[in-house]
Amino acid sequence: MNMFTALMATVTLTMTAVMLPRIYLSWLVAEERCLEGEIEQLQALLDEQNGWVRRHFGCGAAAVAMIWMVKSSQQDLEIPASMAVALGAYAVISMSFAVLESLVAQKIAAFLQTVPVPVKVREEGEW
Repeated sequence: MNMFTALMATVTLTMTAVMLPRIYLSWLVAEERCLEGEIEQLQALLDEQNGWVRRHFGCGAAAVAMIWMVKSSQQDLEIPASMAVALGAYAVISMSFAVLESLVAQKIAAFLQTVPVPVKVREEGEW
């Protein structure tokens, strides 16, 4: 195991330890705000969740792109197999977090679509 592999493993484990409780907390906050009907705060939470989905997907895609670039390069950019495995594990975990975040965002969006919207009632002679 070289230094880069150890660094990627540390980053991956740290990200996992931090993101899992944060995703669970977002789920709980979304459920609470759905029950209380706080539309504005739910919309802000939805925007935040969509940002996290983009971040996780972008980081996972960047890791896959780095692996692809190194493996298919014409120059001699060969890396040890352990580095490719560490980057692959990071990519899989990051994409998994993107899926989990999108499930929370989907729950919020579904609730926001079912919220009744106040409608202005016209008078009898008004057209």
